Amino acid sequence: MQNQIKKSIHENMPRYIDMLSSLVAIPSISFDNFDQKYVLDSANAVKEMFAKAGLTNIQFLMPPSGRPSVYAESLTSPDKPTVLLYAHHDVQPPMREALWNTPPFTATLKGDRLFGRGTADDKAGIITHLAALEQVRREFKGNGPNLKFIIEGEEESGSTGFEKILTEHAELLKCDAVIVADLGNFAKGTPSITTTLRGMSAINVTLRATKAPLHSGSWSGPIPDPAQALCRMIASLTDKDGKILIPHYEDDVIPPTKEELESYKSLGMTEKIFRNDGGVLDQVNLNVPEDEILISLWRRPSIIVSTIESGSRANAGNVLQDCAYARIGIRLAPGMDAVKCTDMLADFLKAQVPNHLEITIDKEDGANPFVTDTTHPFFKKMSDAMTDAYNSPTKFIGCGASIPGAELFRNTFGNIPILLTGLEDPECNAHGENESLYLPDFESGIIAEALFFASISSISD
Repeated sequence: MQNQIKKSIHENMPRYIDMLSSLVAIPSISFDNFDQKYVLDSANAVKEMFAKAGLTNIQFLMPPSGRPSVYAESLTSPDKPTVLLYAHHDVQPPMREALWNTPPFTATLKGDRLFGRGTADDKAGIITHLAALEQVRREFKGNGPNLKFIIEGEEESGSTGFEKILTEHAELLKCDAVIVADLGNFAKGTPSITTTLRGMSAINVTLRATKAPLHSGSWSGPIPDPAQALCRMIASLTDKDGKILIPHYEDDVIPPTKEELESYKSLGMTEKIFRNDGGVLDQVNLNVPEDEILISLWRRPSIIVSTIESGSRANAGNVLQDCAYARIGIRLAPGMDAVKCTDMLADFLKAQVPNHLEITIDKEDGANPFVTDTTHPFFKKMSDAMTDAYNSPTKFIGCGASIPGAELFRNTFGNIPILLTGLEDPECNAHGENESLYLPDFESGIIAEALFFASISSISD
């Protein structure tokens, strides 16, 4: 059976790549300043794929934003386990299009990688679920597990309406396990199941000194420069090594266990590998020593400034700007609370304002960190399936990124197994220019999910 599944998937890979390419062609960017027509187009394309695959009960589940999640199901028997399959069809903006080597919304094959926005994050996840379903249906007919699909339409913009969808449709989505195909492998060819996620939040800070920009020769000196003031405020958040200086900010962090530390060490991360994967300039020193790289990424909080603005680079002149703006993002370690930490960050910044400048802070919705319990038998079955598919031992890893849906699934369905998988790798450049998918892992990922479905097909509730 295993060999037949592998053979069938290998023979169908050109078709699966074509299906993925058709989704990549739709610029489904789920941010308000982009045309949201394409998010609807993308949802309809997924809906059509579901219909063609013979799924039933296909429907849109609508959040307040109007960016549809797409639901469908393939039910076999109430005696079989039910698995909810998650991915998302929205994508990040292309960023700086001039830096792309290929058109961002034209899937382009170069060597063993498929380039295009959404190839790895996360339209490949949709095709992985569909392809694995196709194989388990062929192999087991009506004796496979019950499979439900939920393909979100606003993950990249924060999943602001996903909790409402889960709450309103909890009975429809009810399941025994969830596969979230939106993470990645530790390295190419290294199958990985993610067990911890950092949380995230952000604030938008505007600091104002005057009612309008002024001639710098006539007014600068007596009047504080809001850009310099904001820079000093931001600099007060961390020390030279990036350690957060907000009092009691890390009090609730759950440290990694001895077993987790040993697992991280076994992954073989070195400073050379990390610097190469991240494109770190040779002269730049890291904030942490080599043996703390993964701990820093996965189990400690961080603060980054994703945008800072005062005036325009394209129209720079001799002007004392009226205001300065920054978007400050935070990544939260397991144990931290997004609302509490966002409030602490905002309060700390307010206390640093010099010269009584006017400050405005807008808080974004955040997501809490996530830790999963790997003792459920499904984790062993998925690990074994991935090891067989990749012909390499499966690793249990952490992730410094955030998947808001993971915590929301737990809050909705209780303590069921939530398996975090995916097809990103250190070279895929998700969220950046020249995003790509490593095709050998795409094939292995489909095989792994199909073998997992096969392994639970004999299980009855």
